[in-house]
Amino acid sequence: MTAQNQQTESKPALYRLVRAVISLAMAVFFRKIELRHGEHVPATGPVVFVANHPNSIMDALVIGVVTRRKVNYIGHAGLFSSALKTWFLRSTGVIPVYRREDAPDKMEQNVSMFQACFEALESGETIGIFPEGTSDMLRRVKKLKTGAARIILEAERRTGYKLGLTVLPVGLYFFSRHRFRSRVLVNVGAPIQLADFFRQNEDDNPATVQALTETIQKRLQKITVNIEHEDLDELVSDIDHLYREELAADTIGLSHASKATMAEFFLTQKIADCVQHYYSHDPEKLRAIRARIESYKRKLKKLHLKDAMLKEKVTSRQLFLKSAVSFGKSLAALPIAAYGIINNLLPYAIAENAAKKFVDERTKILSALLIGGGLAFLFFYTLQTSLVWLLAGELWAAVYFASLPLSGFFALAFLRVVREEQERISLTFFLFTNKQMFNKMRLERRRLISNLNDLRDEYLTATRRSAAKA
Repeated sequence: MTAQNQQTESKPALYRLVRAVISLAMAVFFRKIELRHGEHVPATGPVVFVANHPNSIMDALVIGVVTRRKVNYIGHAGLFSSALKTWFLRSTGVIPVYRREDAPDKMEQNVSMFQACFEALESGETIGIFPEGTSDMLRRVKKLKTGAARIILEAERRTGYKLGLTVLPVGLYFFSRHRFRSRVLVNVGAPIQLADFFRQNEDDNPATVQALTETIQKRLQKITVNIEHEDLDELVSDIDHLYREELAADTIGLSHASKATMAEFFLTQKIADCVQHYYSHDPEKLRAIRARIESYKRKLKKLHLKDAMLKEKVTSRQLFLKSAVSFGKSLAALPIAAYGIINNLLPYAIAENAAKKFVDERTKILSALLIGGGLAFLFFYTLQTSLVWLLAGELWAAVYFASLPLSGFFALAFLRVVREEQERISLTFFLFTNKQMFNKMRLERRRLISNLNDLRDEYLTATRRSAAKA
């Protein structure tokens, strides 16, 4: 690595300001953004982040706030639709690329994109690439485009393979793709070793580009939830919902997942791997378990029950006592909650409406919630606080402004408790009126879980045998 690459990375003032604002917005928007293996990111020197692309512009924002490095993203040229956007994006390090499907007549302009990437890396900076090209709601890593591999190999070739480039796969996993205050996992993989690719590149560049692209693809698949077959996604979600607690209780393969977020991620990974195993090796068993789950879901819907209700091993009396205690607490909290609802309802409704406009482009829902909600809350908070300032003075205006987000979060928690209480009341009523049917559904659930346990044990035996043979 050159001395230049070891220097402290410079960040333009506009970049630092934008990052600070986005970091604050993301801290409010997400309940948690968890970084795993952040130690793989070097403090200095050229880095290429290659990440999956599940959630449109939100993916770039998440990576940008969890790493202390300045990330220069490659973004499609359609973002540069006006002089103001072009200035802003250029100032914050975004490099435009023309995609063949969008602008086949402008592909020659990508020469400047490659040159900008080379210059950034040779200056010891980082670039972020989403080699899938477009975002997708399906939980899988799509076939990667070769642009990332071409940039990596050419950047090293230009410097006689002495650039010291670090290539890091980054797996992004959003636990909800449409909900405020959800969680995100940023799973950084170990650096990809490039030495063998360098030797191969001298003899056959196209083959090396393809080989490196395939390596990046495999590494990304290992660090995110990758459901290869589209028709399995719903089944994985159903099993995840039904079976998570039972699977977590056995703690299989979770000795290295001390944090709840990571444990949940690993469980979903394992469920997806198991489902895909049966899809390939025993589709009949997979069809059978899918049919049983679908039947169970239909019965729950018909009876207006939820799976979580059947997990609770409580009597009607215990449910009644819980409801009474919860009602008392809710009544005491109602004034604060009402204050929060009144002061936050309008901007929250605007944010929700902005998100609904992307029902056909669901990967943009979180971005719409963040941007639309951010602007709406900023506008109304400013307007409301200004009115209080005029009527009561700056001290009360400051107190009022501080109370707005706090009461808003309190109101969200209150409404969540109210929904849980509604479900508890519904369950209590069902137990009083149809206890026999409730017990029948609980028995069906136990049999379903037993069936899933058998499939899990069979899968684990099969994977152990495969590992032993390997």
